[in-house]
Amino acid sequence: MSAFAVDPIFTQMQAIAFAGLLTFAIVLQTTFSPKRRAIMGGLKFALASAVVAAPALVGVTFVRGAYRLGYLEEGRGFWEANLRSIVWMSGAIFAGQMAVRFLPPMAWLTRDLRDAGRAVWSERMGRWMGRAR
Repeated sequence: MSAFAVDPIFTQMQAIAFAGLLTFAIVLQTTFSPKRRAIMGGLKFALASAVVAAPALVGVTFVRGAYRLGYLEEGRGFWEANLRSIVWMSGAIFAGQMAVRFLPPMAWLTRDLRDAGRAVWSERMGRWMGRAR
C-alpha cells in the first residue's frame, strides 16, 4: 500500500461527464465568440475549441476520477486519494496541452484559433483607441 502508482478505475459516468462538459464548452464558445467563429468558419472553430478544451477536461474527468477511484478502492482515505489523484491529473493536463500545442494537426487548429483571437482583439483595440481599420 506504500506505492504511489495504482490501477485507475474508469467508469461510464466519467465518459458521460466528459462528453457533457466538452459539448457545453463548445456550445458556450460558439455562442459567445461570433467574430472568431466568423473568421475561422463554424466547423473549424468548433473543432479548434474542442481541441483546446479537451486536455483539461480529460485530466479532470477521466484521469483524476479514475485514479481517485483506484486509490479509494485500494483502501486509502478520502483526502489522500484526492491529493494523490491531483498529481496524476496535473501531469495528464500538462502532457495533453503540450500535445495540443506542438503536434501538427492539433497545433494548426490551436494556431488558427489564437490568430483569430488576435485579429479580433487587434480590431477591437484599434476601434477603442480611435484608429480606423
